[in-house]
Amino acid sequence: MQLSRSYIVDAALEILDTYGFADMTMRRVATQLGVAPGALYWHISNKQELVAAIAEAIIEPIGVRLATTPLSPDELCTSLREFLLHHRDGAEVVAAAMSQPQSAVRLKIFEAVTSSISEYFDTQILSPSDIEAAATGLTHLTVGAAALHQAGLQFAEATGEEFDADNEWQSQNAVRLLLAGLRMKELESQNGK
Repeated sequence: MQLSRSYIVDAALEILDTYGFADMTMRRVATQLGVAPGALYWHISNKQELVAAIAEAIIEPIGVRLATTPLSPDELCTSLREFLLHHRDGAEVVAAAMSQPQSAVRLKIFEAVTSSISEYFDTQILSPSDIEAAATGLTHLTVGAAALHQAGLQFAEATGEEFDADNEWQSQNAVRLLLAGLRMKELESQNGK
């Protein structure tokens, strides 16, 4: 096997799914690949870059899905949540990557959500700041709710306490309410109010 960025990301995803974000270290990834930790740095500069690369791999299916099927904003948020929850601590990894300056992951998600809003709402009526606020709200709501879902599930597993199964419904309802508010703003603007 020739070491490459994609092999490193695949190994890190495997560690993430098995052990979680806290145990996904550069040293553990190197051990998984059977190389010295220094060998990773030819392909990935530091853990922050690794987190960003893993986050891009987690959200990559969104771009693939959007290339074949236009999604409404609520369908996009549901898909994003699905991809985040597909990997243990996936939402936490994506949130960590989004917090990095000039985050490519944050930009990709924001652009996808903004594009979806633009397809389903009248951008001639809504102001750019309204669209930006809605895209930001939907992104933060979806990633944050998925992170809380995963943390709650892990807490329930560790303590034996019951898991709040209403989390997904509440998240989807919150997305719909935000979009209903945007639709109301659009209608008010159309009617000149």
